[in-house]
Amino acid sequence: MGKQFTTMRDLIRGFTGAINLISPEVENHHEKVAYLSTHLAHELGMNEQEQRLVFYGALFHDIGSIMAEGNISLHDLESKPFELARSGASILKMFEPTSFLSSVVEESQSPWEAICSLPDKLRKPRLIGQVIHLADAITLLLREDESVLNQIPVIKKCIHESGQKEFHPDVLKAFDAMCERDAVWLDVLYRPDLFLDFIPVNRAVSLDETVRLAEFMSAIIDFRSPFTAMHSAGVASAAVCLAGLSGMSEDECKMMKIAGSLHDVGKLKIPTSILEKPGKLTDYEFNIMKEHAYYTYILLKDIRGFEQITEWAALHHEKLHGNGYPFHLSENSIPLGSRIMAVADVFSAVTEDRPYRKGMDKESAVSVLLGDAERGALSNTIVGLLLDHYDEINEQRAIASRAASKRYQESLAQNVTQPQELN
Repeated sequence: MGKQFTTMRDLIRGFTGAINLISPEVENHHEKVAYLSTHLAHELGMNEQEQRLVFYGALFHDIGSIMAEGNISLHDLESKPFELARSGASILKMFEPTSFLSSVVEESQSPWEAICSLPDKLRKPRLIGQVIHLADAITLLLREDESVLNQIPVIKKCIHESGQKEFHPDVLKAFDAMCERDAVWLDVLYRPDLFLDFIPVNRAVSLDETVRLAEFMSAIIDFRSPFTAMHSAGVASAAVCLAGLSGMSEDECKMMKIAGSLHDVGKLKIPTSILEKPGKLTDYEFNIMKEHAYYTYILLKDIRGFEQITEWAALHHEKLHGNGYPFHLSENSIPLGSRIMAVADVFSAVTEDRPYRKGMDKESAVSVLLGDAERGALSNTIVGLLLDHYDEINEQRAIASRAASKRYQESLAQNVTQPQELN
């Protein structure tokens, strides 16, 4: 591992905050499941590796919900658990940092009666998924408007009515033991951020690791809509090319890739009806769309090591003439990295294919970029740099976009992972 760039706690805090943007109704759901799952794993006497699989599997168990249209409701989580688990597993399998969780997430909704007759080799990931399955069921039963301690008997009755058809008998025993721990129940309802305590405070993350995790997060952003299925990858690629041509160091170029991957993370808050509107947005709709840059800023600003990345990512809609958003910064307040990101964003947006139109040819794209530069929206210097290396940058953007589009199509097809042994 390289030297520390940030911490896993900060990255996971940012990730969970981003997922919470998707739907207010299921806010903090995955944090609660992770917290309860880890307590159940501890009651079961699971080893450190198994507890790690339980914890991260619980955090990602509903990641398949990003592929659904519109906001996700608690009803969706209850009515489509197997579809969401399969979709989530297929997404996790595509990326090296998360692939080890795919089997656990895929089996996180499997009932015990479908598992108990399997050979031990195939049973293990499913047993870990059982812990998540029970914690998920508890969380869906919890109500925010009633004393949590008064809810325990009702929840206990509901869980045991499902019994050993749904849950492993040892997992039910662990659940019964947890029912005696009042503080666990109070914590999960009133302090959902306590799940972060299960991440070692000294778990450092290198710059290269952060790049890989940011690529995974960019897929989460873009998979929300076929209209944006390749956008972040294209922006990141173009921005890295421009950063190198501008004289940035190797580490700064890696930071630019992170910023490009995450520049639209705030769009998780924007309704898909607006993201996917092929025509011009109304003023009302555009005001909602403009909020995404602010949400990007809020999600990234407290991650240690992301000070420059936050500026580069969140200020990509600021304009040199001062009429950008969300901060309406003047030219002197917009750093080089943000100017690069702004050009990369416009360039990628006009050249990439969308479901409702083909990307612009070179002549048309150049006209748009030159027009924005002449109006004082984009940097003349960065636009000139892009035009001097147009074919090279466009080829790199296209390669990255095609790879992202392929991942999206594979996820739609739900290439479900096969059960694997977890050592």
